[in-house]
Amino acid sequence: MEKTLSSLLFLLFLNCCFANQKTIEFNEFSKIIEVGGKVEVFTDSSNQLSFEQVKNETFKPVKNIVPNLETTTYTHWVRFEIKNNTNIEDLLLEFSYPTIDLVNFYQKGKEGWEVTRTGESIPYYNRKYLDPNFRFDCKIQKGKKKIYYFELKSSDAIQLPIIFGTKDAIFEFGSKRLILSGVYFGLMLVMIFYNLFIYTLVKDKSYIYYVIYSVIILLTQTTLQGYPFKYLWPSSPILAKYSIFFFPALVGIAALLFMNEFLKTKKNLPTYYKISHYLFIPYFLALVLCLLGNFKFSYKLIEITAGIVSLFMLVVAVIMVNRKYEAARYFLVAWVIFLIGVIVYILKDLGVLPFNNFTRYTMQIGSAIEAVLLSFALASKINSYKKDRLEALLVNQKIVREQNVILEQKVTNRTRELNSTLMNLKQAQSKLVEAEKMSSLGLLTAGIAHEINNPINFVSSNIHPLRQDINDFKTILNEYEKLQKFTSSEVLEEKLKEIEELKKELDYQYLKEELDIIINGIEEGASRTAEIVRGLRTFSRIDENELSKVDVNEGIESTLILVRNKTKDIEILKELGDIPKVFCNAGKLNQLFMNLIDNAIYAVKDINEKGRISIKSDVKSNDKHKVFIQITDNGKGISADIMNKIFDPFFTTKDVGEGTGLGLSIVKSIVDEMEGQIKVESAVGQGTTITLILNNEI
Repeated sequence: MEKTLSSLLFLLFLNCCFANQKTIEFNEFSKIIEVGGKVEVFTDSSNQLSFEQVKNETFKPVKNIVPNLETTTYTHWVRFEIKNNTNIEDLLLEFSYPTIDLVNFYQKGKEGWEVTRTGESIPYYNRKYLDPNFRFDCKIQKGKKKIYYFELKSSDAIQLPIIFGTKDAIFEFGSKRLILSGVYFGLMLVMIFYNLFIYTLVKDKSYIYYVIYSVIILLTQTTLQGYPFKYLWPSSPILAKYSIFFFPALVGIAALLFMNEFLKTKKNLPTYYKISHYLFIPYFLALVLCLLGNFKFSYKLIEITAGIVSLFMLVVAVIMVNRKYEAARYFLVAWVIFLIGVIVYILKDLGVLPFNNFTRYTMQIGSAIEAVLLSFALASKINSYKKDRLEALLVNQKIVREQNVILEQKVTNRTRELNSTLMNLKQAQSKLVEAEKMSSLGLLTAGIAHEINNPINFVSSNIHPLRQDINDFKTILNEYEKLQKFTSSEVLEEKLKEIEELKKELDYQYLKEELDIIINGIEEGASRTAEIVRGLRTFSRIDENELSKVDVNEGIESTLILVRNKTKDIEILKELGDIPKVFCNAGKLNQLFMNLIDNAIYAVKDINEKGRISIKSDVKSNDKHKVFIQITDNGKGISADIMNKIFDPFFTTKDVGEGTGLGLSIVKSIVDEMEGQIKVESAVGQGTTITLILNNEI
């Protein structure tokens, strides 16, 4: 009697424990279902209860699809029950929140409760499925139910985006997520390396601060997705644990440093410049709290400081826009977009907004848009610099002309003053040459921005058809895998016929051909990108001062790559012969080719027929030590009355603002410095031929 009563009381107790529990139904039409909104949670504030003790505790149901357990030092237990109504027994459970320190998964096996231990506190390669998110095998027979438990503990916020489904469906879901992340990573890396290259040319600190800020942003976003733990430090759980605190703090510091350098706050807003340095203090304090193990307060302090810093930078940007600082407009728009992403992400962590694909990736999307706009801001800064330099050139031109008039009037009695003035003019000319180099840099920037976009679009446009073809192949392969279930030869023969019909329906032969075409297309995009990089590597020697043996043909090729966006409607004919290297300054030779080819492009721009530029290189038949280069265009030509002025400084036939009149003057000075010759032959309406003769002897 006592045993019977005890049994009844025990059953009554279990009934009370599980009375409110919702059974999650997995049906035939389901591929992936969300588990998070149907789980029950128990929080162990003592952090000492065992699994056997926790099973007898009262779990509370949650209402949100993705419950938010916030940032605590407690151990959270999650319980849910799943019923399988399908014929598929081998299923998969994914916990899509990769930054949790401890994730223990309990399920009942043949010999009792089995536990799978994982999380960022355990080396990455201990996982069965090498994915940043946590995946667990679940075997449930048709019509059966199973109860599962999660034991969770983390130093930062915990949310419960849990999905359940077939392995193929969850793997496909992960592949789509990986493609989106890959697009983001690729865009950020392009921005980083592009601006790093520009920094090597212009030596503007704004670029290096931008690169540092972008690298830390990239590390922060990838840390939230779990990729650094997979690829950078898979054997170091300590780095995985602390990176979620260190990178966000470093992002705030790097953002303030970039803002100060880019907007010149030390000069323009000295008070705000001082305040920005005080804002470093809470970030350093948060890092100290993190190292001391006080993760909850560290996380909250970082979030609060990030909000203050974001508003502070917004105020500074608005002030600079009101002061007509042109580049600040791009900075303001970029920061507002990123700030919106940060606010949405923080509100998601605080539980104000629900956890979904939008709130999960808003900060990543915002940071990508911000990176592009900040790059535009830096380019705008160069354009402003070019505009100022052009105005300075016009002022200098006016001064030179006035000096010439004065010198002509006093030439007979002021010979000593004339010599001094000529020396000043040479210095002014040197400065103008440097300004022309900045103009070449602007051309380089525009060309690269345009050219590098084409192969990237070429690759991205092939992603969708590639995914579709792979899905069709998977459909055919799945049908072949099903043949293992049949033993009868007649059934096998019938199934093989069905597979052949499926292959005809999907046009199997065309799929194979299309796959080759798509892969070749992607390879072509990558090859074009590599070609652009090679051209950059060659042309970037523009500031070299050393004399060396230089490949003339290589310089011509690299220059044509950089002006390719200007020559799309122009026919380029190349006849580059087998010529020896020329002993000269590589950078100046590249600048020479850039000026001559740019003039040829301008000459054929407005003609009625198709523009054509021919470039030849060879050695003189009667003198192997002489290399000649011919650049011929079918443009409007040069009239005889201005032929003797084309090498004069500041002389130009271009419209105001399109040219400084220094291009051919610099070409002539470079050729003279190399002890070479330059000849010009032209006829109005027929075109122009410029011949360079260079000496390849030391």
